[in-house]
Amino acid sequence: MSQAITKTINLQTVLDEAIQETILMMQQGIDISDSAIVTPLELIANQYPEIAFDCNESLMKLVKDQIKILNQQQSPQINNEF
Repeated sequence: MSQAITKTINLQTVLDEAIQETILMMQQGIDISDSAIVTPLELIANQYPEIAFDCNESLMKLVKDQIKILNQQQSPQINNEF
């Protein structure tokens, strides 16, 4: 007699972990907006279509955050020493 094993997946936990892994990629200097890069959020969106919208929203927010950080790092520092 075989028994089916039921595995319950907490999708919020899966999403949170994918966000943290994507943030780690950003911290390592990886450009997550690069179309050649597949982020954990994209993998999870493909694996669990029911949370794809949330994954995409989170990824878009992180890309915007990364762009802001990069712009701040590249803008010249004006020193008003008179």
